[in-house]
Amino acid sequence: MKPLEKEEKSAIKLRYAAGLYKALKDSPFKSFRKLAKESGLEPGHIQKISTGKLDVTLSINVALSRGLGISYTEFSAYYDKVTEDDIQMFLSDLEKQKKLRGKEKLPVAKKGS
Repeated sequence: MKPLEKEEKSAIKLRYAAGLYKALKDSPFKSFRKLAKESGLEPGHIQKISTGKLDVTLSINVALSRGLGISYTEFSAYYDKVTEDDIQMFLSDLEKQKKLRGKEKLPVAKKGS
């Protein structure tokens, strides 16, 4: 089996983030900061995971599932059940959050414009 390409890894992390987002929405916490506290993880670490920027280890997966109050199997099912529509909804919500926080990307002006 050949190693995963960079694009494949990115797609996996994005799908994971969308699954984590769905799990959070089904949890009593409703914020990644509260989930981080409950899971014993740093909020900044959760933020990177929740935006698909970071790979996670098995121990992080177990901590997240415990923090969510579900089994590791149930948590894994969120990843398995992510659809393309779920990913698009996740990306849309992520973009809305960025705009609310003032982090939207501004267009770069071309020289001579």
